[in-house]
Amino acid sequence: MARRAKSTNEPLAPPYGPASGMLEGLRLLQKTTPARVDAAFLRTHKIAPGNEYKVVGSLRFLGLVDDDGRPTETSRFLKTRGPAYTQGLQQIVRVAYEGLFSFLDLDRATREEIYNYFITEAGVGPEMAAKTTRFFIDLCLEAGMSLGPGLNPPKRTAERGASPRIGTPSLHSRARRVAPASSAPAPQPFPMVFALTPEMAQLDEHELVEFFRKMKLAFRRAFQEEE
Repeated sequence: MARRAKSTNEPLAPPYGPASGMLEGLRLLQKTTPARVDAAFLRTHKIAPGNEYKVVGSLRFLGLVDDDGRPTETSRFLKTRGPAYTQGLQQIVRVAYEGLFSFLDLDRATREEIYNYFITEAGVGPEMAAKTTRFFIDLCLEAGMSLGPGLNPPKRTAERGASPRIGTPSLHSRARRVAPASSAPAPQPFPMVFALTPEMAQLDEHELVEFFRKMKLAFRRAFQEEE
């Protein structure tokens, strides 16, 4: 399972750092073209504080930077868009984890089987195997790869008593609370539709959080002015 560095005979361990931080490192390489990716570069962009070396290691394992941290030709696939990006990232994952893909069928594999693979074939310990499994699954989801039913994140359903989410349901709930006590029918809330534009698709996680935070504040202010 363990891939070997191009310039040495030392095996490259499968990535085992914080999954979110390593994915942020990948997205940073997608948006920028640094001369070198090292701990200092990642600290500048506040990527995985304290675990920068693990992020660099994950990019090396994926073949996106060389032993000196310089972006490789493979990293250019990250800057493509649409199907080219998806197919490029999937190929990067398949090459990096070629041993796992030859050992397991991800369409039917379970999390336990992937974990056991890292234990028996990659030779890592239980704690590291849990982390490598988590990152591998998150990376496959990032690449839009087909996974077994147990590996896909559960669909979020409305729970009883849960706080309303931004969108039409919140507007309906708010309209009922502020409806005037009269025989006239209460005004119906306008429908809200979000369109996934190419520009929105390029936003990273932090930019999306900021966008929806502003939307929430705008809704709150609009209803306060109506009252």
